[in-house]
Amino acid sequence: MWIVRDLLGGPKPPPIDIFYNGDCDIDSTTLRYAGSLVKMQDHDDIDNGMFFTWAGEATAMENVCGILAEEQGITENYLPDDATYGMKLRKMYPIFPSTVIRAEYSQADAAAGVNYDTAATCTAASEEFTIAITTADTLIGGWIYMINGDEGGYLHYIDDSETTYAEFATAANNAVVGADDFLVIESALCHAVDFDATYSGIKSEVDDNVKADQIVGFMHYIEAPTVPFQPLDRNKHDNLYVPNARFYHDFVIPSRFDSSGVLTHPNPWTCGINIR
Repeated sequence: MWIVRDLLGGPKPPPIDIFYNGDCDIDSTTLRYAGSLVKMQDHDDIDNGMFFTWAGEATAMENVCGILAEEQGITENYLPDDATYGMKLRKMYPIFPSTVIRAEYSQADAAAGVNYDTAATCTAASEEFTIAITTADTLIGGWIYMINGDEGGYLHYIDDSETTYAEFATAANNAVVGADDFLVIESALCHAVDFDATYSGIKSEVDDNVKADQIVGFMHYIEAPTVPFQPLDRNKHDNLYVPNARFYHDFVIPSRFDSSGVLTHPNPWTCGINIR
């Protein structure tokens, strides 16, 4: 992930120095990647002191405050209560509810973990892309990009989705089998995604029940050797054969409220740390 701009201030915020340890309860020996989200420790997690850490640490995505600007290696990372050594300084870009973040729907995360989807089927000349979805309509306005198989390289706009299938605006050119891999690109104004295992990109997910990371999306993009970087457009890109395409989403990360209206995941720069 990286910052594109700020909706209020224009240019992206400059990086700042922070005391960072990539795990919340041990001197970190885990690689944390540049571009990964950063959080602050909560008031109920101060056993080892207060510091900045990786956004995937429990509770994940709580008090998210920035994007790591440099890699944390696997040695010489220390907690505030280390018996011998002081904490390491790292560079971080602070993010606010107005900070525009761009993330890629990559086929693999920064640690080479799989980010794509599989287990869908579709017959040739059919518009029904069979997959399991918890809630109908949640994929409308999104896209399916086939990575491999007979339909590999084709991009399809979704104009309807039920709990058992997504409907292509244009019928598939070839059959899709369960072993074929694909990416789901969310609708431009999506409200939730599934960040990948390194919290540095977006993982493809067909089922809304898995998308636990709250965002406010507003534009999605395509880039390929034959297509310059541009917003996805149904009139231009539906059923386009575009090998080696890459996809991105622009969004902000708001403070998060639960179904009762209680602030559960504040942006600490604007709301402070939740002490309830």
